[in-house]
Amino acid sequence: MGLKFFDFFRPINGKTTSVEVVVREFYEAAQEYQIRNLCWMICVDMIANSIGRCEIRTYRNHEEIKGDEYYLWNVEPNLNQNSSQFLHKLIYQLMNDGETLVIDTKSRKGKEMLVVADAFITPQIYPAKQCEYKGVRVGEVEYKKTFQEQDVLHLALTHMNLKEVVNGMYQSYYRMYDAAVRAYTWGQGQHWKVHVNQMASGEDGWSKKFQEMIQDQVKPFLESNGAILPEFDGYQYEEVTSNKNGTKVDTRDIKALVEDIFDFTTRAFLIPAVLVNGKVEAVGDANARFLTFCIDPIADQLQEEITRKRYGLEEWKNGNFVVVDTSTLLHFDLFANATNIEKLVGSGVYTINDIRRAANQATIKEDWADQHFMTLNIVPMDKSVNVITKNQKGGNE
Repeated sequence: MGLKFFDFFRPINGKTTSVEVVVREFYEAAQEYQIRNLCWMICVDMIANSIGRCEIRTYRNHEEIKGDEYYLWNVEPNLNQNSSQFLHKLIYQLMNDGETLVIDTKSRKGKEMLVVADAFITPQIYPAKQCEYKGVRVGEVEYKKTFQEQDVLHLALTHMNLKEVVNGMYQSYYRMYDAAVRAYTWGQGQHWKVHVNQMASGEDGWSKKFQEMIQDQVKPFLESNGAILPEFDGYQYEEVTSNKNGTKVDTRDIKALVEDIFDFTTRAFLIPAVLVNGKVEAVGDANARFLTFCIDPIADQLQEEITRKRYGLEEWKNGNFVVVDTSTLLHFDLFANATNIEKLVGSGVYTINDIRRAANQATIKEDWADQHFMTLNIVPMDKSVNVITKNQKGGNE
């Protein structure tokens, strides 16, 4: 297609230049960008929505607590965003730029806030020296301060920007999509060829008369729902099909190419394609793969970065850390899992409050709700034999 969408605005050698752009080229570039952006943003939104629903649990002395740190991560990280908006922006920056930076700042009243940087200069990396982040900008505020590595939360998706790789693959695949659209558009229209014998074409002023005939007779015939096309001696009309064998490109062929674009985009994110294309088969297994290979690694990196930067080694040794809980992502049906709930509580593995929390229900403020229970059906073999023997003796008596 030649010019690409962002090439219209990209400076050359640091200077903004004016480029003459044909409206058709701009429109085609916008169309190409929208398809690419749709595939990309659906995947990013899936990941952001999932991370946004995770509960970030805070622990002190190995016991879970809900204090200022919990409120900061799960409710209000800063004055202008709730936790879901904050995490959505964090994931968006991470996916689009391959890395993201979170800085700790203060409100005018001295309240601690966490904000995601909109821009920063990627630092040089030295093995035995902390990285330094300069040019940090959040919204309209650009910090003149140089941030040390220990003062920020820096998340990196991969060592290579994933979006650049996907864009490169998309660019080559879009040619096939564009060809299919053009073939379909051409095939939907009417195309005719006319054979003119030499005597007719040799008349004086034939070229001008032929063009007038096309405008006055042939064009209205093609555009009308019902019309008659006069055929003069020396002229023979023949309809032209879309290709040699007469078949036409179907919209399903175009849709299949779009789905292919979605497939390789989701594959780059390690998202099962079935979760994006709307199909329902094998969704349970797809959800498990999505959580295991896509969400869990990001959650692990986030909780590791928070723990090592905001707590440190000594506090971690004392049982002070955070956990990004991804178990809340799957919908929990109480009635469908009633039998499983009974087994989990009756085996002593989980308390009643553990189950209620997993089901997104309010916990019960009673001591018995935090106790572990075990059904009498599960006992060691020797105790079971003793109970049976004792009952038999009592019956004989």
